[in-house]
Amino acid sequence: MIGCLKDAVPPSHKTFLQNLAWIYEQDDFDVKEFGFKKLVAVHAGLEKSKSVEQQRKILYDKDVTLPRVEPFSGRKNVWDTPDELAEQGVLVVSGHHGKLHMDKLRLIIDEGGGLPHLPIAAMILPSRMLVRDTDDPNTYKSMAKDTRKDQDILPVGDC
Repeated sequence: MIGCLKDAVPPSHKTFLQNLAWIYEQDDFDVKEFGFKKLVAVHAGLEKSKSVEQQRKILYDKDVTLPRVEPFSGRKNVWDTPDELAEQGVLVVSGHHGKLHMDKLRLIIDEGGGLPHLPIAAMILPSRMLVRDTDDPNTYKSMAKDTRKDQDILPVGDC
C-alpha cells in the first residue's frame, strides 16, 4: 500500500515536500500590534525541557538520524512554549495535536486532525481570526471549482 502511494505522488509534489522547511521563524513584529516580537512555526511544537537552540539546529539541518524528532511527533512535551522563548516574547505556532489551543504565546491550530469530515483551519494575525474550510461542496457551492488535473488525483484500484 505504501509503495502504491509513493508511486502515485507526482515527482513535482515529492520535490515540493522535500524542499519544505522544517521550521519557520520571522522576527521584528511590533509587540504592541501583535502581542509578540517573533514567530516560530513548527509541526508539533518545541520541547520545553530541551535547549531551543539544539532543537532549531536539528530542524534546520533536517536531521533524520534521531529515532524521534519531537518537534514533529511529540505531544505533551511540546504543548507549552519553552520558557526561554516566552521570556523573549516569541509566539510558537503549530498544528499536529488535533485540537484548537490559543494562549498569548502559543497557538495550536489543528481542529481537524487530518480527518476528512473535520475542518481545516488557519489563523490570520494579528487579529487572531480563525478561518475554517470544511471543503463541503454544498456549503461552498458558489465557489466550488475543481482545478485539479488528472495527474493530481490518486488512482483507485489495486493499491
